[in-house]
Amino acid sequence: MERAKDIASIYKLYVNDLFTYAYYLGFDKETVMDAIHDIFCKLATEEKLLNEVENIKFYLFRALKNKLFDIYNTKKPYIGLSAVEANDKIPFDIDVSIEDKLIDTENQLLIKKQIEEMLNSLTERQREIIYLRYIQEYSYEEIAKLLNITVHGCRKLVSKALQSLREKYGALVILLLLAQTINVKY
Repeated sequence: MERAKDIASIYKLYVNDLFTYAYYLGFDKETVMDAIHDIFCKLATEEKLLNEVENIKFYLFRALKNKLFDIYNTKKPYIGLSAVEANDKIPFDIDVSIEDKLIDTENQLLIKKQIEEMLNSLTERQREIIYLRYIQEYSYEEIAKLLNITVHGCRKLVSKALQSLREKYGALVILLLLAQTINVKY
């Protein structure tokens, strides 16, 4: 009974973040929820797994991305081997949404518009890495594992994304990094 209680509390703690992340990857609500539930079913059936995981949030994000990648691969149309790229990418689109209570003021609407514009100016991979680094607060090592790149490559990608934002928007980049402190929900 204690184990079921642990899994239920983990589910309640992370389900919204998992859903948001998967939704940004471009999957529909039903697919996302099925994938999330599959991950938690695996946790419930494999007793040792929960005890072996060092960082449960990272494990859940990585398991979800892997599950969604499997779903993506089974649903995409067949193409010949010569057309397959080694690094097929799942699109990562962020649609910034501010909670209803924040929409009441014009300043928050302006911030939302500016953040959306800034994020949409980045490549899909840059948006994903900025989301993981600054919204989910993953370390470079965790992001590198999740995206299957080197830590150096991860740092370089974050740096390029921030440089691109600085060049285009100057001081507005600070809004992106501070957005979570004013309760902007992505």
